Amino acid sequence: MFHQKSIKKGVILLLATFTFGMTAVNTANASYVPNYDYADNADSLGTNKLITSATGLNQLKNSAKAAAAMDYNSGQFVYSKNGTTKYAIASTTKLMTLYLAIQKAKQLGQWNHKVRISSSLSKMSKSSDLGNFRMNTGSYYTVHSLYKAALIASSNSAAIALGQYVAGSNNRFITMMNKQADAWDINNQAHFVSASGLENSDLYRYGFKYGSKHDYNKVSARALAIIAHHILSLYPSIVNDADHRYASLDGQTLKNENELLPGGNSYIPALKVDGLKTGYTPLAGYCLVSTSKKNNHRLIVVTLNDKNGSHDQAKMITAIYKYSSLFNSNM
Repeated sequence: MFHQKSIKKGVILLLATFTFGMTAVNTANASYVPNYDYADNADSLGTNKLITSATGLNQLKNSAKAAAAMDYNSGQFVYSKNGTTKYAIASTTKLMTLYLAIQKAKQLGQWNHKVRISSSLSKMSKSSDLGNFRMNTGSYYTVHSLYKAALIASSNSAAIALGQYVAGSNNRFITMMNKQADAWDINNQAHFVSASGLENSDLYRYGFKYGSKHDYNKVSARALAIIAHHILSLYPSIVNDADHRYASLDGQTLKNENELLPGGNSYIPALKVDGLKTGYTPLAGYCLVSTSKKNNHRLIVVTLNDKNGSHDQAKMITAIYKYSSLFNSNM
């Protein structure tokens, strides 16, 4: 499924020319113009396909600064808009953090390993702007509990605690995040300074300092889709937790802000969305990585800095289901 980056451009062009379906396109173009962006192909997991319908292109229009959509089964990107440009990604960062935490917990059988909460993490968890799952200084939480808090409630403190569990310290964990991006050949489209997705301007006041005070995570839409692909491959059961609108933990209610889920403002039953991660900061805007499944094909959609948020993704998923030969069995 994974293609080597050394494939010659001419071979890629030849493959794409004879492939029917969809490819990376920029919807700014009113007419259909294939965009064989070799920079995009450098981080792809497969050969791109073509959207041959102008109507399909129009229905994929969105307000996001960047977007990408991938067929999980084949690893093929079926849509891209500014897909390789790095942007702030807020709490969708937590997908990389969760990947590394799940990997260690599975390898060592440590889902029930207990992690102690520091005073800094406790203080952050109780802040009015950065906290959404309260934890007390000196309290212990299992890795699985921290995973749930980070995934469902997007707890920043839980994400940082998971990083400390994996690497022993926040700084060593950030180094691991960047090394993992390098191992996946997305290091040129991913830059991490935070396990939670908070910008350093917020983290510095709690003593978490990696990089300059004004630095922040910068990741492309396509790279974020690849990260989602890896975590779904490592731990498919994540969708059984990510599809919860609400969950209970330690006497508190965890709320999932994904509006594509049942009860959300953009919920459409036919889309069958079951994940995956939301994000927002004033700098990053509304970010969303969603997953859904049709005709035994799983779709991953990423939008970054999208003022229409989940509403745009609902339209995009609907269009891809309709116009992609991968998802529409009638084509």
